[in-house]
Amino acid sequence: MITNYIQKLIYTAAWCAVCVLPLSCSDDLEPSPSRQGNKPDPITSYTVKSIAGGAVITYELPDNSDLRYVKAAYRLSDGSLRENKASVYHNSILVDGFAEAGEYEVDLIAVSVGEVNSDPTPLEITTLTPPYLKTLESIAKEGNMKATFGGVQLRFENETEAPLVLHVVAKDSVGQWNAERDFYTQLSSGTFNVRGFPSEEREFGVYITDRWNNRSDTLSNVFLPIFEEQMDKSLFQEYNLPTDTWEAHSGFKTPKVLWDGADWVSSTILHTKPGTGIPQHFTFDMGVAATLSRFLMYSRLNHEYRWNHPKVFELWGSNAPDPDGSWGAWTLVGTFTSIKPSGSPGTEYTADDIAYARAGEEFNVENQEEPYRYWRWRTLDTWGGNSDVALGELTFFGTVAD
Repeated sequence: MITNYIQKLIYTAAWCAVCVLPLSCSDDLEPSPSRQGNKPDPITSYTVKSIAGGAVITYELPDNSDLRYVKAAYRLSDGSLRENKASVYHNSILVDGFAEAGEYEVDLIAVSVGEVNSDPTPLEITTLTPPYLKTLESIAKEGNMKATFGGVQLRFENETEAPLVLHVVAKDSVGQWNAERDFYTQLSSGTFNVRGFPSEEREFGVYITDRWNNRSDTLSNVFLPIFEEQMDKSLFQEYNLPTDTWEAHSGFKTPKVLWDGADWVSSTILHTKPGTGIPQHFTFDMGVAATLSRFLMYSRLNHEYRWNHPKVFELWGSNAPDPDGSWGAWTLVGTFTSIKPSGSPGTEYTADDIAYARAGEEFNVENQEEPYRYWRWRTLDTWGGNSDVALGELTFFGTVAD
């Protein structure tokens, strides 16, 4: 009985080996198409429209019942082969990713069932200057890269709202370039700053990359950062006045937590009572009179660009606020709008937007007429349209009055 059992095992194993053998000898285990369509006719009628960094090719589809899609095959400047595809429900295709303006060869190919290609239709396209180079050109214009408080300021234009990364570098004391900040954006235009430098001459540079890893040259110049210092938060105090909205929602805090140094702690935040209404404001004493250069706003952690995150707000200054809370002794210093670098609509956001907010949204103060000691934060709108406000931390920079 045992001998028969062993024989059966050997017999079964042998058949398994026979069944597996053809698969083991195969070089390609990918499933084959269920059928092969007829070879499509080549594309013979087309027009080309030049765009920044590419072209749009519009064509007439060949009359083949097996046709599935059209592809454009071409090489980028680094030699890599790229294929873009368009379904039969469209009659145009985008070719993009070119590193500079110029003439390029593209093969237009119709493809039928079973990945059967037509004969290629070779054509020549002419591309315009790509967005990453156009954006660098905008920064190179007079006054768009300049010294600011604690560093440099860059103003840029990105007409096509292409996803770009602006890389800022600076030379150290031995003349070596160091990466300082990468700014991700799809905005059509904007301003950003690189801070944290002493008031000493230094060479700064910027270069731009796009999603195909095309890289511009580095635009550089020597700048003298303007002196600034962080305002001493140990001197800050609440200064609640009769018209202020400062009382906390259950489980949260009043404005005094806005200078406790806990930027990213979700529980130690200012959260006014729901239903208190917009606009609303609160007042605080900075302890010294100062001319501000900028400030950082940290929103409630994990609530960025939603709910009660301030979207539009004002900053007011005074040296002798009226005890009744009226506005007569206050001066408007600026109106500010929270932004998302991605430009995403509504309450949509990207990982880069969240990283930007958690680093502290930065706002420049440009039109302060005199130093002020007392300050009012007035929220005009929130990202979620809420009737209450939540903030995590406020950090101010500038110069203290003598």
